[in-house]
Amino acid sequence: MRLFRWETLKVLRDWKVRILLAALILFVATYSTLYQNRSVELPIEETRAQYTDTQDLFRAIPQEHFETETGQDIYDRLARQQSILGMQRYILSEKEGNTVEGLEEIVSDYVDQGIEMAENQLYFHAADDFESQELLLTFMPSEIEINNRLKFLNYLKENDVAIDWNPMSPSLVLYTLVNIIAGVFIYIIAAIFGADRFSRDQENNWSITQGLPYTWKFQWRQRTFISWVLIWMTLIIGILISYFVSRLSTDTGTLMYPVQLYDGESAVYISILQYVVMTLLLAMALSYVIIKLSTGLSWVFRNIYLTITIVVAIFFIPYIFTIISPLGSWNPFLYIQLLPMLEGEWADIGNVNIVKMLIAIALFYILIEILFHFIFKLIPTRTGRLERRKN
Repeated sequence: MRLFRWETLKVLRDWKVRILLAALILFVATYSTLYQNRSVELPIEETRAQYTDTQDLFRAIPQEHFETETGQDIYDRLARQQSILGMQRYILSEKEGNTVEGLEEIVSDYVDQGIEMAENQLYFHAADDFESQELLLTFMPSEIEINNRLKFLNYLKENDVAIDWNPMSPSLVLYTLVNIIAGVFIYIIAAIFGADRFSRDQENNWSITQGLPYTWKFQWRQRTFISWVLIWMTLIIGILISYFVSRLSTDTGTLMYPVQLYDGESAVYISILQYVVMTLLLAMALSYVIIKLSTGLSWVFRNIYLTITIVVAIFFIPYIFTIISPLGSWNPFLYIQLLPMLEGEWADIGNVNIVKMLIAIALFYILIEILFHFIFKLIPTRTGRLERRKN
């Protein structure tokens, strides 16, 4: 414990580390403020566009196509859809939740209306005997999108959550921030923290870093853990500050609001709170392996830029599988990136899921341990070469 405390203080006394940690917390903590300056499309604007599309659809379809039994049914459903969109537009403009107080009987409930509209859209996809079905479907979402929309609306109904009219609500900003951290961002931070200090200590403190009284592997693991703790303490504090600062300026939204997550080949909806906790835990596990690799490579190459380049380049390995086949969902390199798995980019491959990702992370951890078990049998000399340690 005394050695751990001494090593931690030694790392923190480095002015570069302090600057990196300060920059990290400054960026994460102020993210919600920066996000407010973005230009985003409000849900009410999307609803207006859908309302206009429905009007155009009535004009585009020949009137004689509505004269059959199926055509009349579709006409009635389209008219109902336009009515629903008009009421939803009003509900969103009032910013009171799923309905408007005092007008519940007139404007009804946003979620119930959305479910009815989605069911009508599925009916349009099934109406093969309608002469203008192809034209009709060009104005409609795909069946997969409609079914996902139904899952979203059913989640709102079952959990009594109101539709969020504000895409910049604190909970949705938190969701965006966590996705940024779980992407290439964590690779860059892990690479920077691991790429310099460990190798520099071996060069500058040659006389006390030869594995006595502690082995190379012990020093490597300890430095990895220290870097990992410092990074995630800073990130978590920054995330909390960002969220609460956002809450001061906007009081809409809830952490129970649903977001999409792919469970294998199909989408499910979970609360933002569940998503944030799960994503951060997975990112923490993955980042530990990245820092471990970066710290070890810094000792091998003694070049901070080369180490950072190699570690960040690893992040882009999964893009190879957009060109060649990954040969199944058990390919561990599919799980080097976290977000494509959660967002369903690998859904066509098969059952790509969280359990397999945890197994992949464990495999990478074991592989790195085995690799550096042999590397640490060679130690650096004053000239920067590698030679076998003499016991």
